[in-house]
Amino acid sequence: MALFALSDPHLSLSGDKPMDVFGGAWFNFEERLKEYWTDRVGEDDTVVIPGDISWGMTLEEAKEDLLFLHRLPGKKILMKGNHDYWWSSLAKLSSFCEENGLEDLTFLQNDAVFTQGRIVCGTRGWMCEDKMQEQDLKILRREAMRLDMSLKKAEVLADTEEEKTGLRPEIIAFFHYPVISMGLRENPLLERLLQSEVKRIYYGHLHNAGSLPLTEERDGLTFTLISADYIHFTPILID
Repeated sequence: MALFALSDPHLSLSGDKPMDVFGGAWFNFEERLKEYWTDRVGEDDTVVIPGDISWGMTLEEAKEDLLFLHRLPGKKILMKGNHDYWWSSLAKLSSFCEENGLEDLTFLQNDAVFTQGRIVCGTRGWMCEDKMQEQDLKILRREAMRLDMSLKKAEVLADTEEEKTGLRPEIIAFFHYPVISMGLRENPLLERLLQSEVKRIYYGHLHNAGSLPLTEERDGLTFTLISADYIHFTPILID
């Protein structure tokens, strides 16, 4: 049993949003994603997908994309990205999955999940740049609150597991947006992470990021970019 991660698959199986307009790396990417995922991920494994899952505007429009993920091996933990307009309330998402037999999909929001011996937490995040509108700052502050809720629940899960087994599981944080910007602007999400026991952070959102290192370190934290095109549509193993 293993934990994997891949962000930004940008599926559009029932829509008209061809991704190859964004470059040759996206040509026939659904087939490659299916092949590489099936080759690496087993039925007892878990894959975290932190955002930009489907171009669908509604749950019904996203249905084929969610079914595509459902048919792939393993359990999936889904998080919201900036393009996931189909994302609804957790109650509606849960009902939709029950009605369509998508029992292997879990939606993570303001919460944490214990899986594969680790605790998964995090939030969507938001842009953090030098020039931002007040609305952006408002969203960023709200995301910091969501992260705080997620981390607190992760810590409770870690305490519970430690009491049962004597071993404290690692807490790993996932985001859609990067937590550090190219200008290294201070981010309230980063401030909260530095107050936590999290050491590893995974994120997506960025594309055509060939000049960025896959992994970088700052303030004792390790940040790993997992956008699908950047990791060649192959879920990466979190060892």
